[in-house]
Amino acid sequence: MNQAMRVIVTGTGGRLGGAVARHLRLRGHRVVAWDRKAVDLGEPERIDDHFGAAAYDAVVHCAAATSLEWCELHPEEAAVVNAEAAGRIAGHCWAQGARMVQVSTDYVYDGTVPGLRKEGDLLAPCGVYAKTKLAGERAVLESGARVVVARVSWVFGPDRPAFPDQLIERARREETCAAIGDKWSTPCYSVDLAEQVERLLGMEDVEGVFNLGNTGECTWQEYGQAALDVAAEMGVELRCRTVGAQRLAEMTGFLAPRPVYTAMDLTKLKALGIPARPWREALREYVRTYYVAGGQSAE
Repeated sequence: MNQAMRVIVTGTGGRLGGAVARHLRLRGHRVVAWDRKAVDLGEPERIDDHFGAAAYDAVVHCAAATSLEWCELHPEEAAVVNAEAAGRIAGHCWAQGARMVQVSTDYVYDGTVPGLRKEGDLLAPCGVYAKTKLAGERAVLESGARVVVARVSWVFGPDRPAFPDQLIERARREETCAAIGDKWSTPCYSVDLAEQVERLLGMEDVEGVFNLGNTGECTWQEYGQAALDVAAEMGVELRCRTVGAQRLAEMTGFLAPRPVYTAMDLTKLKALGIPARPWREALREYVRTYYVAGGQSAE
């Protein structure tokens, strides 16, 4: 963006919201950062109070109910948070003449066929979380506001521990570890996502649905193995060096269904001149940057 903007970022207590707020500030933009305590998406009047009274050029809406199991148990509340709140915020953006980036998920895609999903591919959300996120997409796109829907997957980054952090810590304590080996998507580095979001905000004429993140695809098992390999190279003391395979069908603790193939094609994003690097390269940078010898998180 060539000119500083006033940007509201929601969900700043999370991995992506925190990264977006920090990145935009470092780039010279005026950022209002709201976490879940600041704005309760389950209370429409709170949304109206906050967004109706503020002045802003753009909103990056990262906040959502993201626990698949919670959404399955609380479908009505999930619909309010993930769909109705998003549409209400988009309405305020329309009234302000502001742009909006609505963060969504790869889980909206049909996940039954191998390969990379494109934005125009079949949508077949298979759980409450995915269904409410798709409803949120449709609500913001129909609001009249200038909206970009940004679909992301498997976000990791420095603001909150994610799968690679958890697996490295487990491998430091235990002699065996395993991860799902028959579900495919793409790990996405929050730092890279934040850069992509800023680039999209700077393109005034760009609207619609975009896949964001890093390139390539893998299973949870491959993702975890890559994290351990980098950690080991750096001298982190690991009791477990090899990630075993689990089957998705064996995960009896899952209440919500999971799609199997949701790795995303980034051709549309890259056609705008917005870069996307391979997920392995991004993961290596993350582990090298935020872990030191001995496996301790860097301060």
